[in-house]
Amino acid sequence: MRKEIGQEENGLQALLAREAIRELVGSYSRGVDRQDFALLRSLYTPEAIEDDHGGAYSGSAEGYVDWLERVMVRVENSAHLVHSHLIALEGSERAQGEVYVSGHSRLRLEEGGFEDLTHGMRYLDHYAKWNGRWLFARRTVIVDWLTAGPTQWAPERPDTRDAAFGRPGSADPSYRVLGHPFFARR
Repeated sequence: MRKEIGQEENGLQALLAREAIRELVGSYSRGVDRQDFALLRSLYTPEAIEDDHGGAYSGSAEGYVDWLERVMVRVENSAHLVHSHLIALEGSERAQGEVYVSGHSRLRLEEGGFEDLTHGMRYLDHYAKWNGRWLFARRTVIVDWLTAGPTQWAPERPDTRDAAFGRPGSADPSYRVLGHPFFARR
């Protein structure tokens, strides 16, 4: 009987760890899409590495967030959609994961107008529990496909002209509509 109880506790701890890691990945998507760089900085261990972000950046996680802050000034809006997430626990304080994501960004062009960038990618992650929280220790991005072209933005359409549109930063409707402090982590 004792063995079964211990196994049940390990199963529950594994479930809680996986859920915390999934929340970490969701928080990353929110941080990028809302351009909440303070939130992003809080999601990595102090020595974390952003190993390779699609060939665009490689280095420390801190440097990665600094880089994002510079390059995202062109981003009108973005959406990172997590499709599937496999997690392999390596004890109580380490894990690895593969996260399938499609991302969409609307980029301002220097000559005016916009370009849409849509891509399918995978994050190959190493997670570590640090001060009681699951955080990224290392991320590597694999780009599986990409399309880019002129924007198809049509906010005047009858089915969307009165809609609330997503925006970077605290101007996004989620900060006003969702009153829980969890969504206002900046």
